[in-house]
Amino acid sequence: MTKARKGRLSRYVRSVMRQKHLKLRHIEERSGGEITDGYAADILSGRSDNPSAAKIKALARALDVDAHAVFDAASGPLPQRVAGRSNDISDITVFLSMMQEVSESPEMVRIVEEFLRLEPQDRIVVLRYVESLNESKRKRGRQQRGKR
Repeated sequence: MTKARKGRLSRYVRSVMRQKHLKLRHIEERSGGEITDGYAADILSGRSDNPSAAKIKALARALDVDAHAVFDAASGPLPQRVAGRSNDISDITVFLSMMQEVSESPEMVRIVEEFLRLEPQDRIVVLRYVESLNESKRKRGRQQRGKR
């Protein structure tokens, strides 16, 4: 999975859950137990970002959305371009969800403002640094889970 696609599923699911006021326990109930609240938590945290087709269908049922939208969020949409732009509604939903998260956090607004003031080559450096921090965090989490 490419870095660009990583996290799309968690952002999509989080966005739908927020819009529909769903909790993890609702996902388990509405999927008939096919998606446990623990598995849903793994999706939201990004630990599980490659679900099977059966899990995608169950997750879609629990979220009351089209399974294709969940699949697109998990794997990235099939290339559909019109004048160089994507027609994928899940891309828009993920983007709007991210923007909502940014707008609700004064710290995130400041980070974006400062980031936009940087020169393009400096933005790349900052991006790589943030990716490195997140990768270190994921590794520590995997190590801690391995010790259990």
